[in-house]
Amino acid sequence: MSQAGTDFERVVVDFCRRHWGAEHVHPNRMIDGREIDVIIETSEELIIIECTIVKTKKKAEGDISKIRTTRRSLVGDLQQKKIKGFFVLPEDPTPEIHQIAEENGLWIEACSLPTFINRFNCSSSYLIERRKRSFGSVRNPIDDTINIERNQYVQVSFRTFENNSEVTLESITKDIAIKKRTRLVVTGDFGVGKSMTFRELFYRLAEEYEAGKTYRFPIYINLSEAAFDESDDFIDLLERHAKWIGLRSERDKLVRAWTSDCCILMLDGFDELIRAGFTRLTTSSRDIRYASAHIIRAAVKESPINTPIFVSGRQSYFSSFDEMRECLHARDFSHVSLQDLLEKEVKALYHKINPQGKKPIIMEWMPQRALLLSYIYFELGDKLADDEKLLNPLSPGYGWNILLDRLCARETNVAKGAEPRQIRRLLERIALFARTNISDPGRVTSLHVADAYRDVMLMEPDISVQQVLMRFPGLTAGHANEERGFIDRAIFEAAQAGTICDAIVALSSKSVEYIRTDDIARLIRPLARTRNGITNLTAQIVNSSLQTNGHLSLVFLALNEIMSHHSELTGNLAADLLVCASIDPELFTNKNSREIVVSSALISEIEISPELLDLCKIKFEDCIFDELEISVDIPYLSKLKFERCRVQRLNCSQDVSRELASIGLRADHIENTMVIDATNSDILSLHIDDGFKIAKIVLRKLFYKAGSGRKKSAFYRGMGDLDMALIDKFLNVLHRYNIVYVIGNRKSDTSVWHPNRIFTKRVSFIVDSIAPPDDIILKSVQ
Repeated sequence: MSQAGTDFERVVVDFCRRHWGAEHVHPNRMIDGREIDVIIETSEELIIIECTIVKTKKKAEGDISKIRTTRRSLVGDLQQKKIKGFFVLPEDPTPEIHQIAEENGLWIEACSLPTFINRFNCSSSYLIERRKRSFGSVRNPIDDTINIERNQYVQVSFRTFENNSEVTLESITKDIAIKKRTRLVVTGDFGVGKSMTFRELFYRLAEEYEAGKTYRFPIYINLSEAAFDESDDFIDLLERHAKWIGLRSERDKLVRAWTSDCCILMLDGFDELIRAGFTRLTTSSRDIRYASAHIIRAAVKESPINTPIFVSGRQSYFSSFDEMRECLHARDFSHVSLQDLLEKEVKALYHKINPQGKKPIIMEWMPQRALLLSYIYFELGDKLADDEKLLNPLSPGYGWNILLDRLCARETNVAKGAEPRQIRRLLERIALFARTNISDPGRVTSLHVADAYRDVMLMEPDISVQQVLMRFPGLTAGHANEERGFIDRAIFEAAQAGTICDAIVALSSKSVEYIRTDDIARLIRPLARTRNGITNLTAQIVNSSLQTNGHLSLVFLALNEIMSHHSELTGNLAADLLVCASIDPELFTNKNSREIVVSSALISEIEISPELLDLCKIKFEDCIFDELEISVDIPYLSKLKFERCRVQRLNCSQDVSRELASIGLRADHIENTMVIDATNSDILSLHIDDGFKIAKIVLRKLFYKAGSGRKKSAFYRGMGDLDMALIDKFLNVLHRYNIVYVIGNRKSDTSVWHPNRIFTKRVSFIVDSIAPPDDIILKSVQ
């Protein structure tokens, strides 16, 4: 027999031994000079099996005849127990083979290995029905249904924490096929694709089983659907799982498959076991995590020692990896983690969603995470159908508002009874408290989480509620004291926007009584304690939310209210609102007659533009700027004052740099001054074509400055005597080749130009080149 035939026979024998017990299974038994592949004999039944990988009529006739004559040799015509014969192939027999079996007796069946196994443990029925149900949090980004094509999956490799070895789905299925003991805890933060990866693994393991390559089939349990109490064991969970997929009558067979080591356990969502947490009471966070995970511990402890087991959940749920291993009884499990997508994986996902697209778009304002990218790429829809017509993709502000709404709606699958808007407000309030952490902005404690719950839900949280909140999207793994941080700076910045919008609406009411009500006071008090400024990304999300609701004009009303009546509002609120105004000053039609005074604020980044100073006069007192850009001509400086301010990085023109003292900026209070004209002078002085000079300067402005894009007007500054028409031509070429994407009308100076980060390496080569490279982009402007 060939090696493949031997391996297949071994699979059949292994299953029989596990199901009937080794003492009842007799492989390769000689009967009257004939070797029978498997004979199973118990007090109740006699089963005769011939198994082969040869799918021919001649082989079937010989083996099925052997089954019939073996029965006669063993029991003659006197049948004292149930007798069955099986001719087993890896895949379904042909109709011709079925006919041969029928002609030799109705007690003989020709079948595939999965069909044979299904006679005893409902494996095939299970796989058929399980595919019709949801897999963890996997949903179609278009319509939020559970129907999503497998070809939408992008494989992401992950590595073990123990020795940094690479793990792939191929290596996992191979290990299971060779019966290597395989047990994994798969962790990752929200949106990295844990459930999608588990779903694909399920399909691949099912296909291996259905091809007759293994006797084990996968059982995939959504732990978020589990309903149990402390007295339940894993059998209870399996029986309820069988009922959930519509196999109530087959639940005993499913349990038998597990106890006989004929399945692979896939337990998705260890962090979702307390979905009823808004009503449960307990004494400590660690206790409830340990108590909630008891069903997983039961599965691990009670499973046969070699049963493959996979468990997944959010990395942020447990306070440490040691606690995770203890709670899950996973000391001997390998621990692997899924991470954000690499560039090649982003490209693959983009082309799966938009197969007609030529070049993927990598947006710098969001984490490269499968869930977020899918939401955005599907949201763009037809706008991505033709790269030549890619005029107006999502702005960061609008995009993040979509993402936060979608993510918070998704969380209601776990936080049962909560509305998506409540979940978003909770996340935003947690971010607000994280801003008040002076020593470590972005980190929150369990007390902050409890305060956030009180503010939004207007009730006291029990400890289980805090556990639901601690696995919120965007929060990191914690520490022993239950602190959490935000996993990504962009998510932290995005989550800050909501409370600023709420404050703007409240302050613009001009009602002192309303502002001092308990609800508003709970918002204003922590805002007054903030000591770190919002970024341009946060400001864009604020403006997008306000504009969508028709409230953009309220920004200056709120600023006036702060100036007039609320001097007790220290902190960064006035600075935050001014940053919002500076992002899109052309959107504000209401000029402000009052001087805006910003005191004792920390400002991450702000551009003082002519459009902003057309709206108001501004005075900064005792402020600290991470980055300050003054992009106005000399006449506008009369509307701008600084007192006792410090600047880490200042960008301005040569003319403005000579007037800094007149507006109150002392040279010894500025760490770095970037004079735009001088910065470009090294390029402008090179003996190269003007087109190449423009390319180097424009690309450097786009790709070498982190942030939320550059307004078109910024590309004209610091260009010396270069032809403005040539600059326009180059910008249009960048757009045509998808090296940038544009928010707004690209002919307008107020349009915002964003770099497509997929071109970063190519751009670096151009910017650093001494001579023009042979590049189609540059040839377009020669």
